[in-house]
Parts: sequence; C-alpha cells; structure tokens
Amino acid sequence: MLAVLLVLLAQIPCEGIESSVVCYCKQGVATACEALRQTNVELANRLEAAAQAAATLEAAHKAAKEVKAEGESSPASPEPPECKGQEHHIISRPIAKELGEHLTLRGLYKPRDPRFVTRAVDEAAHCGYQDWHRKVDEEVIEWLQSHRKATAEQFETFLREIYSRPEMLKRFPHGF
Repeated sequence: MLAVLLVLLAQIPCEGIESSVVCYCKQGVATACEALRQTNVELANRLEAAAQAAATLEAAHKAAKEVKAEGESSPASPEPPECKGQEHHIISRPIAKELGEHLTLRGLYKPRDPRFVTRAVDEAAHCGYQDWHRKVDEEVIEWLQSHRKATAEQFETFLREIYSRPEMLKRFPHGF
C-alpha cells in the first residue's frame, strides 16, 4: 500500500510549500535526491524509490501497449478492434485440426495457413468468428470426413468452389 502511495506521490506536481529539492527528488532527479539525503535520508530514499517505481510502471505500461498493438495487428489475433476489411484465413483452426487427422492431407496444411488468405470487403463481411464462418467450417469439416482419401488438389478445388459462391463473393470479392 505504501508503495502505491509513493508512486502516486512521485506523479503529483510540486506544491508551493515544497522545496525544489523535494520536488525534483519526487520527479526522479538523482542529484536532488542526493541533496535531500543530506537533511532527510528516509524521505529521500522513499521519494527516490517512488520515482523509480513510477518510471518502471510507466515503462511496463508502455511495453504492454506495444505488445497489445502488435497483437491486434498480428495474423494470430482472432479479432482486432478495428475489423475493416479483415483478412480471412480459409484454413481455420477447426479445419486445420480435422486436416491433421485426415488420411491423405495430414501435414500439408497448418492453422491459419498464410497460403490461404483472402480479404473481406468490409467489417460487416468478416469480423471475428461469425455464424457464417462457423457454417463454412462445418461444411469443410464434413467434406473432409466424407472424403477420407481426397488429394490436395481435390480439397483446394472444393475450397475454391465454396469461395466462388455468390454469397461468399459478396464478402470476399477477390475469392480464393
């Protein structure tokens, strides 16, 4: 609790009644903390620790924001906050799982395979794992289960047939 209070104190602007040495030490100026240490060791140590904690907290917050931004733009991110024209991975994770159990197609495809990506026309067309997406996945999985000896060429022809349907071309004008 004391650490949180000290972090907050380090972020508070200096008051008129504080000496400049106390003020600058609160802001993390090492020379000011050293000067304050000459008259009040305990206060100088606490303010310096609080300033360092605040700097560490700020750095961690900045790093977390950067990681979040990378995750949002990453192909592995399932649903970015701004889904305008979102990329659509034709080999979804459920499809890839079924492919991993397939007699002839095992090992040829991976989840969210970069070779099988198309772009949606807008946010309404594709944002996350929508109902139409689940239905397409179910259809592909059923096809894989009923075509246990299908070749890669047959499988990809089937996928192209799905993505050339009028309702799919509305979502993905470039097809697959």
